[in-house]
Amino acid sequence: MPNPRRSGDSRVIEKSGPSSGRKRNPYRAILRREYPEPLIALLAFILGVWLWDHYFGKPAGYAPGTEQIALVKIDRDLRLADAMAADPAWLRWLAGVDEPLAARDVAIEALEKLSVEKAMTTAGLEAYSIILADRDDLPVRNILIDALQGHPEPDIAETARQLTNREGTWWHARWLAEIEGKTTRPGTWREIQDKVAKQLRQRAITVRSSVWLLCVAGLAFLPHTLRLLASAPRARPSGYSAAWSPPLGLVVFLVATLAWIGFTMTLEIGISTLPGLHPMAGILLDAAARMLPALIALGLLFRRPSHAVRVLGMARPLMPQAILGVFSLLAIIDMLLRHLIGPGEPQPGGGLSLGDAGLWGLAFMLTSACLLAPLAEEILYRGVLFRSLWGRLGTLPAAVISSGIFALLHFYDGYGLASVGIFGIACALLYAATGSLAACIGLHVLYNTVIKLPDWLVYHAPLG
Repeated sequence: MPNPRRSGDSRVIEKSGPSSGRKRNPYRAILRREYPEPLIALLAFILGVWLWDHYFGKPAGYAPGTEQIALVKIDRDLRLADAMAADPAWLRWLAGVDEPLAARDVAIEALEKLSVEKAMTTAGLEAYSIILADRDDLPVRNILIDALQGHPEPDIAETARQLTNREGTWWHARWLAEIEGKTTRPGTWREIQDKVAKQLRQRAITVRSSVWLLCVAGLAFLPHTLRLLASAPRARPSGYSAAWSPPLGLVVFLVATLAWIGFTMTLEIGISTLPGLHPMAGILLDAAARMLPALIALGLLFRRPSHAVRVLGMARPLMPQAILGVFSLLAIIDMLLRHLIGPGEPQPGGGLSLGDAGLWGLAFMLTSACLLAPLAEEILYRGVLFRSLWGRLGTLPAAVISSGIFALLHFYDGYGLASVGIFGIACALLYAATGSLAACIGLHVLYNTVIKLPDWLVYHAPLG
């Protein structure tokens, strides 16, 4: 076993003598722990059952609120498609906007999925009927009346008021336009809705092209980054963490993950019984759930927070150039994955969440997905799991195994699993090459932010 006092992070090991009356070295005690294989197998089996149920168990149907968030996404996608219909194809691609006909097809497919699962209300039926009639060039009002089957049509005056106040939806505007024909006077809801569409178009172009500009900027650092990542297989851990055995790392990881599963399940049940929970309380409870597995792992492996920071490399340089280089590399790989595998079957909500709506939703998203998730996951997956496998298995096997587990616990489709797995491997190689967990956390923060923040600005930020 390597001597944990020799190099690198040796300062975490405090001197002690068996006959001096001083306390025994806690880190030597941690390294001497032996976990029987049946215990590891049992913990892995419990986690495996939970994963199996998520991937292959009977689908539980769409979560509450899926129709509501799907209608928000469909509304803004249709507005963007019409607003950018005359723009060149390259600009639509840059902004992530479909052609009008394709946007209508995607909307109809999403609403049909909700209908099959019996998760569509009258609001969804209105949207479906109007979008279908518009796509197929049919009389909107007639199709809507047939679909509603006795339910009243939307109120004309109320719909006009909502559209004038920058509210309402794309399909209500389409329905009202057919009723009013071309007799509407200037200065009414039509001009307001045109301004809303132009604002949304400008926002989508700005925020989504900014992400691509960031990728282009990172290309300047790509050669240096590739050389850096290529050095990772030759790197070896040192000090206290180099003495972690795979059984130790696996037990710590499994215990922390299973505790997180139990806590979040209990938390979900508790929140469901507390309607009207203040958003700040929700942020705090989510923060506790996010950080729980990392805190458990650190508590099992370290006796002082400063030791964990030093040993794991959380105080080492952030290395922004390497972060941008890896980010650009991941963007290139992601484009190849989309071409080879495809983006996967779209879900009605498109990956959006009602919890992200509004300013409180922005605060929740930035805290949870863009800050705490990267911090907790990098500590657990790279700082503990990868590092415990690294010394015995080597860099590449440890990176693949830890990243495979990382991907499986994110519950995506084939494209998503491949994308998250490759991201995990990139983080592991960056960690091995630099010893800086801070760099991995920074990369993870950037990666999550450029996914979540543009979506919030396009789909959740108020218009007007």
